[in-house]
Amino acid sequence: MNKKIKQDFKVLQNIFKNARTKKHTCLICEENSINSHLLQKNGILNLISDNNHITQIKGNDFFKAEKEGIIGVKSVGINNAMSYPLFCNSHDTDVFTPIELEEHNLEEYKSQLLFSYRSLCAEVRKKIINIDIFERVKNSSQFVINTHLLDLAKSQIEANNMGIQDLNWYKNIMESEINNSFITQDFIFEKIDFDFIPISASAVYSPLNPSEHTIEVLKNPENILNYLFINLIPQEGKISLIIGYHKSKSDKWILEYICSWKNLIQLDFELKLTDLFATKIETWAISPDFWNKLEPKNIKAFKEYWNEHATDLRVTQSVDFNLFE
Repeated sequence: MNKKIKQDFKVLQNIFKNARTKKHTCLICEENSINSHLLQKNGILNLISDNNHITQIKGNDFFKAEKEGIIGVKSVGINNAMSYPLFCNSHDTDVFTPIELEEHNLEEYKSQLLFSYRSLCAEVRKKIINIDIFERVKNSSQFVINTHLLDLAKSQIEANNMGIQDLNWYKNIMESEINNSFITQDFIFEKIDFDFIPISASAVYSPLNPSEHTIEVLKNPENILNYLFINLIPQEGKISLIIGYHKSKSDKWILEYICSWKNLIQLDFELKLTDLFATKIETWAISPDFWNKLEPKNIKAFKEYWNEHATDLRVTQSVDFNLFE
């Protein structure tokens, strides 16, 4: 690695660190945000933790990424696990009281919506941070002659802004339902139970079909992309998948995908999880002990696939291994 590349990596590392540790305001009001867990520690994350730690995907720093790829799978303290600066203390407490209680009912629409709302807000925050990162890259004197990186920064800023616009469409509808005591129900959710595996997930996913989602379609502000809301919630003796969509924003693929989770034998469930974690979402966690017992060849295949396809959002992706085998 030559001196110029080392200096570039150092600047990029500082940019990413500063953007990710920056203070943010609440996504509902103007107060400062706190560290909000997507899935609460008590009653959910503690069911898959070992010594108050869980394992999840974390980005490698630029120097390590050159050798090992852009992502690593690392043990994280439960206090920082699956968390983002989303809401002020007041809103983090008041809005989510119905699902922060250990006796929350996952059959209820309000619980399903609140879990989905929090995962959506996390995606909004991630995109806000991404925009900040690439604005800093674009404005850095270090990269004034690096046309490739500057073009990448500009395209990422545009793409993340378009994503936030779509997500805010869903966010406004969800907040209207929450503020009006869930009188309207614009979202459709399915709850599907499986035998317990020490994993969890909380994410949103927008399936892109190369034949339909052309650049012109994606750039048209009138075209709100279809989104799936996905939560895997561990409980005593089982794990529940809460998966849903807005009733005016579905298509054949979404309906068939939700249906494909039903009536699965254990092997098929493991294959669906592998596909979900490798090709669709990144906000998931697993018990460290369970992760360490997985076959090294399957972990290697997962990391290699993820690092090669991290920016690929196409529904045409497929994997040929079972992470949990």
